[in-house]
Amino acid sequence: MRRGSLIFTVALFLVSLLFLKATLAYSFRAKLFPLITLLTVLIFLLIQVIREVLSVSKEKGGTQGGKGDISGTKDLTTWVWVGGTVLMLWVLGFMGTVIFLPFLYLRFQREGWLVSIILPVGCGVFFYGLFGLSLKMPLYPGMIFLKLFG
Repeated sequence: MRRGSLIFTVALFLVSLLFLKATLAYSFRAKLFPLITLLTVLIFLLIQVIREVLSVSKEKGGTQGGKGDISGTKDLTTWVWVGGTVLMLWVLGFMGTVIFLPFLYLRFQREGWLVSIILPVGCGVFFYGLFGLSLKMPLYPGMIFLKLFG
C-alpha cells in the first residue's frame, strides 16, 4: 500500500506541475490566485513525497498492518467529498462552495447548529473580503448564478 501511496502522491505532484505550467500563460491578475494555491500544494506534496519515500525505505521487507475495510471506507469517503467539492464549485461557484461545504462537513460531524452556521459564514466573509474586495479577483460565480443572472 505504501508504494501505491507514493505513486499517487508523485502523480498528484506532476499534475500540479502541469497546472502550474498552464497557469504561467495567464495575465498577472488571472494567475495570482492559482499561483498562490499551486505553490502551496506543491510544497505540501513535496513534503509528502519525501515522507512516503522514507516510509517505503523503512518498510522494505515488512508487512502491512491489517487495516481491513476501514481504509477502503475512508478512501471512498474522501473521494466522495472531493467529487462533491468539484461538483459544488461548478454548480454553486466559489463563494457558494466556501460557505456550503464547511456547513455540510460540520453537520456530518454532528457539530451544533451554531458552530455549523457561524464558521461557514465566517469563511465566506473572510474569503470574499480577501479575494473579492482586497485583491479584486473575479471569483467563479457558478452555473446557477450564471443561469439566473448571466
